[in-house]
Order: sequence, then C-alpha cells, then structure tokens
Amino acid sequence: MHKKVFEYIDSRKGELIEFTKELVSIPTVNPPGENYSKILKILEQRCKRLRLVTKRIVVPKSVLKRYKIDSREKRICLLAKWNVGSNRTVHINGHYDVVPAGGDWHTDPFRPVVKNGRIYGRGTEDMKGNIACYLMAVSALRRYNLEPGCNLEFSFTPDEEIGGETGFGYLVKNKIINSDYGIGEGYAGRFLSYGNKGVLWFKIEVKGKSAHASKPYKGINSFEKLVAVTQELMNLNKKISKRRTVYMTRDKRDRFSTMVLGGRLWGGGETNIVPDVSGFTIDRRFLPEENITTVKRELYECVNKARKRMKDLKVKIKTIVEQDCAVCNFRNKLSNSFSKAINQALVKKAKFAIMAGATDMRFLMEKGIPCIGYSAEGGGRCHADNEYIWVKSLLDTAKIFAYVFANLKG
Repeated sequence: MHKKVFEYIDSRKGELIEFTKELVSIPTVNPPGENYSKILKILEQRCKRLRLVTKRIVVPKSVLKRYKIDSREKRICLLAKWNVGSNRTVHINGHYDVVPAGGDWHTDPFRPVVKNGRIYGRGTEDMKGNIACYLMAVSALRRYNLEPGCNLEFSFTPDEEIGGETGFGYLVKNKIINSDYGIGEGYAGRFLSYGNKGVLWFKIEVKGKSAHASKPYKGINSFEKLVAVTQELMNLNKKISKRRTVYMTRDKRDRFSTMVLGGRLWGGGETNIVPDVSGFTIDRRFLPEENITTVKRELYECVNKARKRMKDLKVKIKTIVEQDCAVCNFRNKLSNSFSKAINQALVKKAKFAIMAGATDMRFLMEKGIPCIGYSAEGGGRCHADNEYIWVKSLLDTAKIFAYVFANLKG
C-alpha cells in the first residue's frame, strides 16, 4: 500500500510546493513575533479540511511576562488530533516562527520562488516546509482510508526561535501534551536526530567612564577593559575546542564543544568619546559528557581571572539562556519505523546522530519520551540569507512521515 501512498504524494507535488510557499509568504518574524494569528488561521483551516480535531491554546500573559516576551502579539498554539482509539499517541511538532531575514538575499525572503529544484524563502527549511510535509502525509492516508498505527497529535507552536518556553515548552510543562513518542525538527536525508548539545547564552558588560577623546585620561575606557575579559575567554575557547563527544553527529566538526564570542556587540557612542559601556554576548554549545554547572563555572572563572589582572575592572556576567543537553534512547518502535521508512523512500540505511543546535523536542526528551527529529533537506544560510529547501526532499519527507504514521504501532 505504501507504493500507492508514495505515488499520491508525487502526484500532489504542485500542491505541496504551493502550500509551502503560502506559509513562507507570511512573515512570522521572531523577534518580536509577527503575523501569528494569520498563519494559524491557514493552518487550522487545512487541519479541519483533513478532518483533524483542532484546539487553540493561548499562552497566558503571566507566562509571557516571566520570560520577558512582548505580549502585543498573542502566543497561540494550535493542536490538531486524529484519534484512532489506540492506547499510544505520537506527538508531531512544528514551530511556525522564523528568524529575521538578514544578510544579502538574492530574492525577497517572503515572496518564495522556485528555482533549480529549490524553493527559496525565509522559513522554507526552518521549518514551514516540514509543516507542509506533515499535513501532506495526513492527506495521503486519508486518500486511501488508511488509519495511523497510533493516535496522531500535532502541535503548531510559536517562539522556538527564542527558546520555546512560551510555545511548545508551555504545552509540555503544563501537561497539555501527553504522548508516548515525539517527532519534530531534526536532521535530513538518511540522518535522524535523537538529541542535541546543551546551550548557554551569556551577556558580558563592562562599565567605564566617558570623557572627550582629546583628554582620555579623564575617562575609563570600557572597551580596553573588555579586552582583558575577552582574552581569558579566548584562552578557554582553545581548551574546550578539543573536547569531543562519543555520540555521532552528521558533520564530524559538530562533535566538539564550541563557543562563539560577540554574536552581539554594543558600546560607545561617538568616535571622539571614551566609551563608558562595552559588552558582547557568548553562545556556548556543550556536550552531553559536560556538566552544565561546570560549564557555567568555567565562564565565571574567566571573568574572575580578568578581575584579578585588572583591579579596577567593573564587569558583569549574566546568563540569558540555559538549556541542558537532551538525549533519548533511540532503540524503540519509533526509530525502527523511521528506519524502514527511509529504506522504502530513499533506499538508504538510516543513521542516528545528535544535533549541534537545540530544538523544541528537548522538552519531551527531558520527560523521558522517545523522540526523533527529522526534516526536509534544505540549505543556504538558514539563519542569515538565501534559505531554501529542495522540492524533491519535500516529497521524500512527506512520504517518510506518511509511512511512519501508518506503520508505527503501539
């Protein structure tokens, strides 16, 4: 029967492309979080057309306030269910927010175009293309009156791009979702993800004293003070860059610990003024073998070393994002079903690996729920410019989801 399902998906190539383009054309940019209601209306209409039972969950303003989220745009999660009476439920998540469209785009990022077998646009790969694949898979099962092997529960959520606490995290932590398996964003092709590195973001800020550049001795240059802190952190970076996980990653370079300094930089005001404040951010990605408490302590020790070297140093370090590593057991019925699906759709043997970047699946993994991350293949610089997704991969991924939905048994 899977051959008929695969043929049906191939025959709906144009529909899959157009739905992906429709989603991408809605600029759900985050921050600050825009056009959420508009995209939810489209998703809810499509789900109802597929005879899924839908429900909207509005994240309370008190939760938004706790995480310092702009509450002018409501944070709404859409649930869509296909209950077949199974005692097992698989939850499938897709986030509908996208990062801002910076960089040097060759096309309008929110007017998607198809060129050379690719769909270009912000959110094609991360992750509106995947959302389109989920719903195409449901359409294929409906076409042939095939019931899923487990109950299907979908969630379409906001704010993954800023941590997920006011989207999927809210659903999981408040037990609105109670599933036995989880499927979400992840690797592509023959690779399946079952975990991710930990993430720590910090903000470093140094205080000085402003003065006119003609008389710098009357001020304290915060930038020069900041250099002392940066030097200690660069020394630490050399040390941690040698640490390697035993877990497989798709790219061998992702097996190492990393730290990025200066993702955001600020300070100063004018060329002829001694800067009184200077700062930058740190993005630290750590391994499952590393302890989050130790990782934080290493960074604070760098700041303390700089203080000892420079007695008048006024520096503050603040943690702004804290996400521990998440890894689940991938030897289960869900992973077996995905392995068979990849073999049928791609004629390849599946490989399992952890990701360098964190996804919302970590919220389920932290509850001990087996999860698999899988996405349609894309490219470009998905957090910078010229993001795209392969049309062929969209078709293959929809087939893989359809196979998994139909064959995953409780």
